[in-house]
Amino acid sequence: MAHRVFSLKYRPQNFDELTGQDHIVLSLKGAINSGAIGHAFLFAGPRGVGKTTTARIFAKSLNCINGPTVSPCQECPSCKEITTSRSIDVIEIDGASNRGIDEIRNLRESIKYAPLHGKYKIYIIDEVHMLTPEAFNALLKTLEEPPPSVVFILATTNPAKVPATIVSRCQRFTFKRLSITEISQRLKKIAQMEGIEITDKALYYLALRADGSIRDGESILEQLTSFSEGKITEEDVFKLIGFLSVDFYIELMNKIVQNDLAGMILLLNKGIEEGADVLEIYKGLVGYFRKTLLAHIGIDYELIESSPEELNLLKSINLDQARIINLIETSLRAEDVIKRSINPRIALELLLAQFILNSQTNNKIQSIKNNQDIFQAQKVLTSKEKLIAYLSKKSPKISAIIYQTELKINENNVEIIVNNDFQHKELTANQKLLIEALKSIIGQEVILKINIVEPQKKSNDLTDTIISMFDGEEVR
Repeated sequence: MAHRVFSLKYRPQNFDELTGQDHIVLSLKGAINSGAIGHAFLFAGPRGVGKTTTARIFAKSLNCINGPTVSPCQECPSCKEITTSRSIDVIEIDGASNRGIDEIRNLRESIKYAPLHGKYKIYIIDEVHMLTPEAFNALLKTLEEPPPSVVFILATTNPAKVPATIVSRCQRFTFKRLSITEISQRLKKIAQMEGIEITDKALYYLALRADGSIRDGESILEQLTSFSEGKITEEDVFKLIGFLSVDFYIELMNKIVQNDLAGMILLLNKGIEEGADVLEIYKGLVGYFRKTLLAHIGIDYELIESSPEELNLLKSINLDQARIINLIETSLRAEDVIKRSINPRIALELLLAQFILNSQTNNKIQSIKNNQDIFQAQKVLTSKEKLIAYLSKKSPKISAIIYQTELKINENNVEIIVNNDFQHKELTANQKLLIEALKSIIGQEVILKINIVEPQKKSNDLTDTIISMFDGEEVR
């Protein structure tokens, strides 16, 4: 017998086998039992959560020889044909590859014909948001007044792109992301049926990596059976998918608490060498910042999708709420830079350096605020430190560059002295922002000059190295 992948082999065949979508099952069963079956449905939700599977089960319930029924028999010709995707009366259309007006015109012609075997002719259009505007317009009238024996089921991962005129003609069902617990339980059941030994921690990290999609979890589990011999452990999950454990992120956040930039960069590169993707590390770091914030404000571990042990580790991190919020805010501002960079590793290292710069400035301000001397803060902080603090909220990159320069202020005349062409180019391009910042600090209009002076000796400062590497400058 030919091999069947887990996602097909264990695909739910009735409503009771669906995982995590009880609100939708209840509603569809109620419609079937009452006989109030609509002519158009919109199934919206993330990938891999059961939209197409539910559409097939619903079609099976309508066209079963005993139907409409909430418990299709699975034995009649109609049920078997729908299970194997061979039913003439259930037409599945891929909206991504059949998105033009001609395909919809053909559909409009075909609905004129009555179903051959079942009671209904059912059209399942997957990724319906991919249809062109012209195709949607052609579908509109048909969707509003189809023949009595026709049912449309539209599935999409992006309901915002479906025109409001289409949505208003459908009964909308919103599928939710599955929780880590729901995915873990489902995968554990599959593992038991397949005779696979897997630890609970491995299931937890596998479900975490699935990111709410049961199909992704099933695919990774099947891959793990080929990758690992014997019992599957969390180490196998980490090695296969380049995933990092909670211990990695806890250690990284503790380095942030200690303002240990060298330690952060060494740990980051260790994670990359172990196979983790830079963007995955960034995503994981922001996710754990969020979890830490929620743990510190007393949110239950189930709501933040963590184990009780992980929650205790998050609570032990010595970060106050304001610092965590600042870390999240700084990270999100750098997201686009990391995604677009030709060398995202250096971009992420630059972000870690920015954490230190922000912390040093904020600590100095906070120590003065604790003495309730706000006016004294303006005296203690130098103009350069004020400028760095101001720019860190507007442009972390320019803030980091100013950190490397010399600032001279004489009344309203301001001179910024840089030591390479890259710094000169970047500051000149952002001159408007600099003038705005200086005006706010000095309290009057300023005349800004940006001069370049080649240094006698190249700086060995790590932040300078990161900035230069990040923007393609050769480091000598």
